[in-house]
Amino acid sequence: MAHSIPMIPGPQVVPSAICFQCQVCCRFLEHDSFLRPFFTEEEIQQAVAHGIPSSSFPDHRGSQIKVVRHPTGEGFLCPAFDPTTQHCRIYEVRPLDCQLYPFALMWNAQHDGVVLGWDTLCPFLLEQANSDRPLTVGAPTSSTLTLPTAFMEQAQRVATYLESDNVLKTLALHPRLVTPFQPEVVVLQPLDRLTTILRSSTKDDTR
Repeated sequence: MAHSIPMIPGPQVVPSAICFQCQVCCRFLEHDSFLRPFFTEEEIQQAVAHGIPSSSFPDHRGSQIKVVRHPTGEGFLCPAFDPTTQHCRIYEVRPLDCQLYPFALMWNAQHDGVVLGWDTLCPFLLEQANSDRPLTVGAPTSSTLTLPTAFMEQAQRVATYLESDNVLKTLALHPRLVTPFQPEVVVLQPLDRLTTILRSSTKDDTR
């Protein structure tokens, strides 16, 4: 049965005008990229109702979307993304996986804890951060950076949202919403309640 969860609260971190000019989101180098967005059962139903072909989802109980070849460039696109307008066709009902960005929900490097981080591939946030030293491979912690106050406040709202009872229930049903460790993601904080739930789960369902 589809399980409904509310949208992430708070303002959009990256201004829409900048998002529309970016060449990072919604694009993938490989057709089987683990970064393809994951849709829950309810999110699949909403996407299909808004015009995304049902064949884009291998498992209607919850799955990553099938990407399509870029019509004029290299690589692949999410089928919900319109390369002409640079807009998402289902933005108002986009899945949790997409709502999170540029935050990232992932396992830590040791795969023994779930953390909230921010993706340094987002050019806007990288410009906003003041760093005492250049970013290095290995996921620098937030202590090496000075991030905007508004961003850190939104990060706390997102962390609280992710560890709310209703959302934890969804994440327990769909552990693939948590990605493997990504070295380009800066760790902001651990998510202890979510870690406990996923570590106690008998599911072995990773991207």
